[in-house]
Amino acid sequence: MALTDYLTKLDFSKLTMRERGLAVLTLGAVLFLFLSYFMIPMVRSAKNLTVQRVALKAEIDQGMTQIPLLRKRAEELYNSSQSKEASAEFAGKAGDLFPGGSRLSVLLEEMTRLARLRQIEFVSIRPESVEDKGAYLQLTLQIDVQSRFRELGDYLLMLENLPRAVVVKEVKVETRPDINPSIMAHLKTITYLGKE
Repeated sequence: MALTDYLTKLDFSKLTMRERGLAVLTLGAVLFLFLSYFMIPMVRSAKNLTVQRVALKAEIDQGMTQIPLLRKRAEELYNSSQSKEASAEFAGKAGDLFPGGSRLSVLLEEMTRLARLRQIEFVSIRPESVEDKGAYLQLTLQIDVQSRFRELGDYLLMLENLPRAVVVKEVKVETRPDINPSIMAHLKTITYLGKE
């Protein structure tokens, strides 16, 4: 016997007032359970998806507005790398401090270029130590940067993927109310330079 046949044969007029009340309460409880366990979670999920879609669209729009700026900046960087005078002057100063200064300047230039791509602001870069390891020198740098947390993670990944070995030995992150929502990160990196 089908459910519709059973429902059509029901005669609610024969039920007492108590039975009618119980039937209404049972139907109400079944409807409440259906809404609570099936419909409300689906509505919440749909709202969450809508919020995520709006956030992704805003992020995409922000990225699209940055593309022309990044292209312009890339052209400026390319043009500035063509001028050898500034890089030769910096290499001479770095060469006075460390053997293999020209290679050091290339490394520092690459590190700052990657930082600019990820919108990371350098606060300071300072050498901590240079150790003679025989055929090469081990250079320890202390780098202080200010950025958003996500950009810092991307920057660290870029540093690890450089063709020259750069090991991030230590990362200390701090937040301060004066730079919120950015963070201040103190990085201790180790790189290796061949002796000239």
